[in-house]
Amino acid sequence: MKLFNTISLILSLFLLSVICSAETTIPGQIIKMDQGRSYGLMVGDIIEHQYLIAIDTDYSLSPSSLPVEGELTYWLDLNSVNMSSEQRGGKTLYHLTLRYQTFYAPLDVRALLIPDQQLVFTDSSNQRFEITLPEWHFTMSPIKEVVSSGIGNDDGSNGFMKADIAPRTHSLSRYQTPIIIYAGLLILCLLIWSALTGLLPKFNTSPFHVAKRHIKRIRRQKNMTSEQVQRGMQAMHDAFNARASHTVFAAQIDDFIKQYPQFNACRTQIEDFFQQSRNVFFFDEEPKPNLLTDCIRLCDRLAAADKVVQSKP
Repeated sequence: MKLFNTISLILSLFLLSVICSAETTIPGQIIKMDQGRSYGLMVGDIIEHQYLIAIDTDYSLSPSSLPVEGELTYWLDLNSVNMSSEQRGGKTLYHLTLRYQTFYAPLDVRALLIPDQQLVFTDSSNQRFEITLPEWHFTMSPIKEVVSSGIGNDDGSNGFMKADIAPRTHSLSRYQTPIIIYAGLLILCLLIWSALTGLLPKFNTSPFHVAKRHIKRIRRQKNMTSEQVQRGMQAMHDAFNARASHTVFAAQIDDFIKQYPQFNACRTQIEDFFQQSRNVFFFDEEPKPNLLTDCIRLCDRLAAADKVVQSKP
């Protein structure tokens, strides 16, 4: 009977302690923590710690308890402290981000420590509640070996030198066909452009085509003078001379047409041209305003007739 009473008393005390602990729950805690990897860090690396803290809305964070940016030790700086908060239900969520930078340069792998820090929260009655950011252990690695592997050479620094990376060759076979096609099109376009602008030599081309281009260049000039008109007429004479392979005068028109009967349909225009040429060159008459236009039309007719004959086998 006494044993039963003892067990009942123990159970009662246990239930009472559970009830009391439930009634005195803590107002806040760290519900999420991310401190990154704790190994392989080197001099100059950034260390970022993130915390998510939930606390009753009755409590608010004391700003003076936040870590102060700046130099913490000779090898560790606190670069930034970012804090934001939001309300969620009956809790206030604090997002805290701490960014450290380490300047420790170890000669071998070393274990280091960022100490714990206290955050203070107070309510309206100035009752304090503290949350501890836990200390963080991590290891740092050296950026070079202590003893050079090239020791004993003429220059110890050669031990750290690595061979140059060999250049990679890329196959250009898939570009070969497009390049050939585009190059061929470019050459063809250049040839066509050169032919249209008269830069290519004209094989088996009527000399009247050459005279026409020369006269058209003269006619495009502004404020034409008598000398310019005479140069255009001289280009026409040069075409007749080139076709006959000798100098053609007005008295030799019949012989010229007899030698080249394809021009017989243009006899009247040829005679008119030679008559106007005689008046301009020998009698100093003022040329007609449309003289060069008439010469261009005559060149077209003579070149067309000349082409028909030249194309015959």
